[in-house]
Amino acid sequence: MKTSGGTYFRTGIRLAFAPAVISGVFSAMISLIWLDNPVHSVLLGIGAALVVFILVYLHAYRLLNYRLQEIQSIIQRTPARLTNSNPPEKQHVIDEVHGLLLDAEWNRATITREFQKMDETDSYRKEFIGDISHELKTPIFSVQGYLETLLDGALNDPEVNQLFLAKAMKNVNRLIFLTNDLMEISRLETGELKPEFSVIPLNNIIHDAIDSLQYKADQRNVKISFEDKETNAFALADRNQIRQVLVNLIENAIKYNKPDGKVFVSTRFNEHDRSKIVVSVRDTGIGIEPDDAKRVTERFYRVDKSRSREQGGTGLGLSIVKHILESHHEQLTIESKPGSGSLFRFTLKSADYHSDLISV
Repeated sequence: MKTSGGTYFRTGIRLAFAPAVISGVFSAMISLIWLDNPVHSVLLGIGAALVVFILVYLHAYRLLNYRLQEIQSIIQRTPARLTNSNPPEKQHVIDEVHGLLLDAEWNRATITREFQKMDETDSYRKEFIGDISHELKTPIFSVQGYLETLLDGALNDPEVNQLFLAKAMKNVNRLIFLTNDLMEISRLETGELKPEFSVIPLNNIIHDAIDSLQYKADQRNVKISFEDKETNAFALADRNQIRQVLVNLIENAIKYNKPDGKVFVSTRFNEHDRSKIVVSVRDTGIGIEPDDAKRVTERFYRVDKSRSREQGGTGLGLSIVKHILESHHEQLTIESKPGSGSLFRFTLKSADYHSDLISV
């Protein structure tokens, strides 16, 4: 008799084997005493063993097979199995009960991993909420303080009210930037903001990003140079997102540079893979410690928090860069040495390998 899976009910065979052997031996011994005929005794023992084997097997089948199938069905319907496209490969399965044990152990391990991920996500969520609260409190309390001072009488002093209103507006703008960055990184992480790939003139976009930040560079006496090695660098990417990546990286290089420092932006084809364009942003700034370099793309992570807040920014710029590049299936690499500047590098797919798409 077979199970619904088409294989013989191995649990029943294992249950019936021992009683059948014992019954056969016992019957053979008893018959040998009574009949004193070894051949008849052996035949009688074999017959008794077969009868007991069949009876026990049928009883086990009726009693256990349906229940084991139900347990197997329940295990197959657990979230651990339904959400995983790679179920375990069972090898050397002794019987149905052993198979259930293997399945249950795999489910247990999978559920344990999922709980660990949930704990990590929960810890990250709490940390993120704490970071947001901290980032929001500073400008909000600043605005509140300036407005309270104005309401307490400073509003009638033209010099003071203009100064305090300007400072309050600066903090309001900081809140707006923070809110916009939070919305963008949330859309990137959830996949809502997907890149719209097209062939883009990479060098033109770099020039545009540099022009938009030139005033900040002039304020800090930082010189930006574009090493235009690839005059016809066309990439397959999202124009607006890559522009934002460049703006964030160049602005970061300006912000953490030294007075009279330099920022070098360059594009070149990958020496080992001509289908990739390498974009680099290098500065002569303060550099980053190795431990900090591993974390600078985390949300709100700042190497020097007091210095960063004085210079503005939301602490989300490099995190946004990381997520945009990941949506392009690329990665940001960082090379830095304290006191010797930093090098940020990423690659984009060259449109030269998709010439039929070039329409710019």
